[in-house]
Amino acid sequence: MTLKTSVRLTSGMFRGGLVLALALMLGLAPTNAEAQDNGQLVGTVVDAASRRPLEAVQVFIGNTGIGALTNAAGRFLLLNVPVGEHTLDAQMVGYRTGSQTVTVTSGQSVVVDFGLDQTAIALDQIVVTGAGIATERRKLGNTIAVVDAASLENNPISTFSDMLAAREPGVVLLPTSGSTGEGGRIRIRGSSSLSQLNEPIIYLDGIRIDRSAVSLSGTGNPSRLDDIPPESIDRIEILKGAAAATLYGTEASNGVIQIFTKRGRAGAPRFNLTSDWSALNVPTNRILPIADFIGRDCGSVDCTGSGDAAKLAEIASRMQQRFGHTPGPYEVFSHDVIPEMLTTGYAQNYSASVSGGVESFQYFVSGRFSGEDGSYNPAQNYPVLPSLDPEEDTNRRVGITSNFTIIPSTKIRIGVNTLYSDMEQHTPDNGNNIYGVFSSALMTQLRRATPQAEAGVSGSNYYGAPAFATTRENMYQVNKSNSSHFAGSTNIAYTPTDGLRFDATFGLDFTSDDRVFMRPYAWHVDGFGGNSVNGDRTVREDRSRELTTDMKGSYIRNFGDNIENTFLFGGQGFLRQRQSAGGGGSVFPGPGLETISALANQGTSESWTRVTQLGGYLQDQIGFNDWIFTTVGGRWDANSAFGEDFTTAFYPKASISIVPSQGLDWTSETFSTLRIRAAIGKSGLQPDAFAKFTTYVPGPSATGAGVRPGNLGNEALKPEVSTEWEVGAELGLFDDRWSLDLTYWDRTVKDALVSRQFSVTGGFTQRQLVNIGEMIGSGVEVALQGALVQREGLSLNVFANTAYMREKVTSLGGAPPLKTGGSYPRYRAWLVEGWAPGAFFGSKVADVAIPLNIDGSCTEPTSAEALAYFAVPRNPS
Repeated sequence: MTLKTSVRLTSGMFRGGLVLALALMLGLAPTNAEAQDNGQLVGTVVDAASRRPLEAVQVFIGNTGIGALTNAAGRFLLLNVPVGEHTLDAQMVGYRTGSQTVTVTSGQSVVVDFGLDQTAIALDQIVVTGAGIATERRKLGNTIAVVDAASLENNPISTFSDMLAAREPGVVLLPTSGSTGEGGRIRIRGSSSLSQLNEPIIYLDGIRIDRSAVSLSGTGNPSRLDDIPPESIDRIEILKGAAAATLYGTEASNGVIQIFTKRGRAGAPRFNLTSDWSALNVPTNRILPIADFIGRDCGSVDCTGSGDAAKLAEIASRMQQRFGHTPGPYEVFSHDVIPEMLTTGYAQNYSASVSGGVESFQYFVSGRFSGEDGSYNPAQNYPVLPSLDPEEDTNRRVGITSNFTIIPSTKIRIGVNTLYSDMEQHTPDNGNNIYGVFSSALMTQLRRATPQAEAGVSGSNYYGAPAFATTRENMYQVNKSNSSHFAGSTNIAYTPTDGLRFDATFGLDFTSDDRVFMRPYAWHVDGFGGNSVNGDRTVREDRSRELTTDMKGSYIRNFGDNIENTFLFGGQGFLRQRQSAGGGGSVFPGPGLETISALANQGTSESWTRVTQLGGYLQDQIGFNDWIFTTVGGRWDANSAFGEDFTTAFYPKASISIVPSQGLDWTSETFSTLRIRAAIGKSGLQPDAFAKFTTYVPGPSATGAGVRPGNLGNEALKPEVSTEWEVGAELGLFDDRWSLDLTYWDRTVKDALVSRQFSVTGGFTQRQLVNIGEMIGSGVEVALQGALVQREGLSLNVFANTAYMREKVTSLGGAPPLKTGGSYPRYRAWLVEGWAPGAFFGSKVADVAIPLNIDGSCTEPTSAEALAYFAVPRNPS
């Protein structure tokens, strides 16, 4: 359960005539001579139904360059408007465009107010991702989803993951453990690879950023995307597959997500302050109480053997002291362990931002602090130890974002964007781990439990751990990470003439993770744990740098009144470098001397990789009568993962979009808007660096340095290629108050990279990637939204989406079924031809007679009767 209260304080600088006063102070008002020849337009834009003022509405006079955005009160002011009759338009995503004819007289101020009607279909919404340049959605034949942050303003949003969850059909955040600070893993239309990362690539203001999670232990791994403060996000654009992501080339077969942060607007400084507080409770209704019976410790099958009576008496006495109950040998007793380890947690978020500027310079700066202290608190059951602190379940983040826009002339526009985030994460050891706190509690054998001794006295086993370490001892294992994230980009747009534009984006994304896992000196406080009783420590430092260069140009030309041609060309370059260094060992000399250099046994590791990707693309779009649009394009890619001999990969695309309701004599109010679309395209996914090459790794020993076989190598290795086509339709209903969006997609992945085990007789024991697989997938996506009630003071909107998908491995190139998830036998996921990737294959119950005589009649029982018989402990005699 999460309880959330939000308070928003907004400056009142945009009230009444202060807007005009500010314009005068900044020298933006006309001179006396200009005022005599020109006039002014002022007014307010509101929601036509609710009468709510609308902020950030574009109010403009077409083909004049005169326009402005409304402020928080919905007001606008246009200066230096030429005398005469004009058509004034008001546009905003989610609303029908409003138009009014106004007559401006010399030296006068004309009041023009708008009431805009909501629309559930936004074909004129401007998007950038996948199109290369700012383009209306109606012109694109592929699916592109937009999550508008303004529409989520009143939702309980704490992280970037919250912004994506359940917002778009086909976009899924995989369930997490719910651990503090843990971020969701994103999947778009399932999995497009059998062995490689299935996360989409992520762009922030035009540059690629790290999409990985900070790896700690089992669960509780924070997402890098949650470094981005949600209050700083303006919108998120999502490309759902290869048909849409072709222009992003290799790595884009899993889709593309581009995040655009907020920009400043000309006007007085505007301040926003937001605070959120949440209470966190973990539901435990699906976790059964731990059950046991003391007869399990008898030396004989019927508890009548020598010494059994004394043992039972000792256990029964302990159970009375520990649980207040004296059970019989075969009496089942239980205890609800997990709720005792939890409490009510809390989370808090504080953010502040300021934005404003003048016509030639605008700014937006925001800062955020977030902290979460989870529900985990087993330490409440134990006495405090002055020498040791139990590991916490906490996450703390501090983030700063800034965007500056500089407009030195009408032809040049410069944007500078930065993000900095600092995070500290503490997570108790967890997951499928014999030393995990919760896993040790779930392995509890109640008959082994003892009362808790006083502080400083060993010998307790409060929850009855059967082996390895007590739950209390596991609490003192340190598992933490300190992480920093910086992303900075510069975008330069140059428009030398009408229709011709050049854009260049340069940026750096840098992440730094310092992770520590440690068992402190004398951590076995109950005298039970026998592993590394004098402590151990492992430290790992990871650094990632990714440089982005993106240069492109576009040219728009009209051929007569009916044909518009948009030509796009460009190139991209990415340089990704990862460095890792670490060390560890065991046996500290004493308390307080708990660094790696103090360890008696030490080991170190270090790795370094660099991957370069270069690509170029061309695209041409032709619009006929502004309602039929065709697009063709392609991208060429080269990647250093394949070495110097690798030939360039080519990924083509084509799409068509038809809007009959705009081009035909369309008069229906029931079916007010109709668009149909189709697209096909290819994209790729390359393996990690050095996957193609035969490598050797260090093999140091007591007798000296050496090497041993590493990667087997595969000279024929190439990227896997995903080909995807989709068809869809968007329908506006009841004068666009409702909308229905339907999409069917089909994907085939060829040359799929499969991690295959080859003969180890040559000394190479690692698996090797080979292009032997093929996988198919298809699905349907449906989205419905509309307004049930729209009136002054009350609005009720409906949003719903659903998706269906199926995937199947059609070929493994002759290889036998391959187990995924490593060699651990309890993970039973496999790659099997004819089945979904990662299908679960478990043991089957043998169809044989059950050798059990329950009632003495020698009649074979049914499975249900046998299970019921064994559901309770029984005296074998």
